[in-house]
Order: sequence, then C-alpha cells, then structure tokens
Amino acid sequence: MCFVKREIVKEKVKIGIIGCGGMGGYHLNKMSICGLFDVIGILDIDPAVKKKADLRRIPFFKPEEQEKFFALPGLQAVLIATPNDTHKSYAVAAAEHGLAVLSEKPVTLSCADLQEMLDAAEKNGTLFSVHQNRRWDPDYLCMKKIAESGMIGRVYKIESKVVGSNGIPGAWRKIKSQGGGMIYDWGVHLMDQILLFKQDTPITSVKCTTSYVYQEEVDDGFELEITFVDDVAVTITIDTNSFVKVPRWMIYGMDGTAVIETFNCRKGKVIAVKTRHDEKLKGVQAGNGFTKTMADRSKGTVKESRLPKIVDDGLELYRNFYKCVMDKTPEKSIITGKQLMRVMKLIELSFESAEKNEVIKTDF
Repeated sequence: MCFVKREIVKEKVKIGIIGCGGMGGYHLNKMSICGLFDVIGILDIDPAVKKKADLRRIPFFKPEEQEKFFALPGLQAVLIATPNDTHKSYAVAAAEHGLAVLSEKPVTLSCADLQEMLDAAEKNGTLFSVHQNRRWDPDYLCMKKIAESGMIGRVYKIESKVVGSNGIPGAWRKIKSQGGGMIYDWGVHLMDQILLFKQDTPITSVKCTTSYVYQEEVDDGFELEITFVDDVAVTITIDTNSFVKVPRWMIYGMDGTAVIETFNCRKGKVIAVKTRHDEKLKGVQAGNGFTKTMADRSKGTVKESRLPKIVDDGLELYRNFYKCVMDKTPEKSIITGKQLMRVMKLIELSFESAEKNEVIKTDF
C-alpha cells in the first residue's frame, strides 16, 4: 500500500460536488485526503446525500437550486459525478459561470457533445478535465514500463483484460439512454490507457463484439481489437460473468513475454530470451500428437525477471487540477481535449463495429 502524503497549502481550491453518490462520495474522501480542496457545496437529488452533507456541515442544494449552488461565495470549481447523460449540461453551465470542471468518465456520450463541452470551456477560458484516473493504475504503469524499456524487444501484441462475476452495476448503469453498459463503464478507462500509451500512433482498424448475457439493454461485456499503423495489435476484453480470473495484462515482444496477473502487480513475471536457437529443445506429447514448436524451452535459453516496481499514490490528477485552477492555466491540464476526443471516437467506432458486425477501417 502506497503512503499518501497530505499536501500543506496556503489556499485550497473551493469546489462543489454535483452528484455525491458512490463516485461523488469517493471524490469527497480523496479530496479530503490530498488536502488541496475545500468542498463548500453539494448538489444532489438524494435525501441520503443531504444527510451526509449535513454531517459534514456542507451546504446542500437540490437540482432546482442550481443557480444558488453556482453562486456560492468563492466557488472556483465543480466536480461532476452524475449519470453520464447529464455531464454535458452541468459542464457547460459551470463553464458559463466561469468555473473549472472535473467531470467523471465517460466525459459524455458522443463526440458532438464533447465538442460542445470543450467549446464552452475555451470560450469562457475555464479548465475542463476528466477523471481518467486509471492512467496511474500500477498495472498500467507496469505494462508501460515493460513495453518501453526494451526488455522484451519490440512489442507487437498487448492484451488488456478485466473480468468479474457480479454483472452490470445497478441503477442507471443498466439504462442505455443514460450511458450504461461496460463500454462506457470500464471500456473508457482501458481505451484511454492504450491510447495514451500509443498516443502518437494512428489506428487503422477497429473490431468490437459485445455481449448481452444478462439480457439488459446495455452491453455487459465486450472484446475490442485495435490495430495500429505500426502493426501493434491490442485486444481489450471486459467480462462481467467470468468466475475465473485471467491475467490483467499480457505483453508480447519479439524477445520475450510479460504477464501482469493483478491490479496491484503482486503477481506476474517477465521472461526474455537469452539464446534464440534452443539446441537442447525436446518435444512433448500434446494430446494425441507430438510437438517441438509448442514445447517449453530448455533452461539457460531464457531469463525470468520480476515485474518492475511501481510507486504511485493515485493523486496526480487532483494535484494537476489544483495547480491549473490556482495558476489559471487550463492549457496545462494533464487530461487534454485531444485525448478525450480520441477516446470518444474509439467508443463510437466500437459501437458501430458491434452493430454492423464488421471491421471498421479508420485513420485517427
């Protein structure tokens, strides 16, 4: 577990939370931990959230009191953690009030809506950022470090998988019009990770298949195949009805292979080739046949290493948001509009591919 150092600052960002349920409550706690924010108001529809706000002595507002919320003395920013289909209206309104915005993911449900949000922030000179927090997940940083280090040679294939057996999260996350389903839920994170890793490399094709095991109106899983112009192939898999865990990452290089088993990187390994030709290779009986091709390599021809150590407290996004607000430098946001638009474009192409059941050729 990573030790979190609480920041000591002369002035905190005065922020309001719009939607303080599960994720909003998560942010409330994180902001308290990092010591950079002062939550001075909460806007929500839930009486249970009002009780939470009252216990913390934070002013509470109903949606019809939005203007009073935005007029809170000293308010500098808002955190939006409402259902996905409402992010745009709150973000645009906040920008028009001169407030910085940190929105939950997915930022919205279409490229067109995202462009409106970005335009509103630019027009009003305000900061717009999105909680793409899994850019700092240890497993992702570990994958990135392995791939970029050259320890397994040129990487040509990556598999990114997250599975569970608890189905689709409840409430609005099962409603299509509100942005439910696993492509919008977990998919946006895993796409963002890969596109950040390959941020300077165009995509040439997208193939997506979705699953509806639970027979809801939204996808409960998907498999997305992405091919980049440099011939690197990436497969992203989400399954909410898998009762057996699978490796979080598989990274295939010309000179080795790496596996990251878990989110915390406590299980996994890197195996790199030492001698390409295995003179002592012995074949094995494989089912009803014999093979040398798929037999284990003899000792001495490969080297096994531990996963690289990753240290991160998961608060970098909050620190960046704080600094951009205090310094009035929205252009220095660690989450850029270009990055957000690329993820949203990939989401749209994924839905298109799944609906048409075909490979979508592209160049972005």
